[in-house]
Amino acid sequence: MIRRGVVALAVSGVVALAMGGCGSSSPTVARFVAQASRICTRALDQGARIAPPAVPAQTGAFLRRGITTLTGELADLRALQVPHAQAGTYGAAVDSLTQALLILTARVHALDRGADPVPTVKSLQRQLAQVEARGDAAWRTLGVPACVTR
Repeated sequence: MIRRGVVALAVSGVVALAMGGCGSSSPTVARFVAQASRICTRALDQGARIAPPAVPAQTGAFLRRGITTLTGELADLRALQVPHAQAGTYGAAVDSLTQALLILTARVHALDRGADPVPTVKSLQRQLAQVEARGDAAWRTLGVPACVTR
């Protein structure tokens, strides 16, 4: 009888340790929000240092610098460990940034092929507005206002 009690106690102790270990490997929501906020704030700061084009001919170079910043931000965000409960919404937020990157890249290629910068930028703004709206909703749901479109 005593032996059975010792075994039961040992098993419950192992289960408790295992359960405690499981929780420690999963990121907390607060830590996730803080990390995502730091990444987005850093990208915002980098983007703010990119001088806007003085003339339409500089639009491609301006967009390329933005693409570089967005590419780094996306890589850092993708490397985050996301709490399971937030994974779906986080996926939608990151997908919106990926779509924005694809749109920006396509517009730079169009400019490289000789597209007129003014209508290209207007088209870019329309397309990005739709994608950013979806991403902004996801970031707000996640409680990461630093990642909401500036």
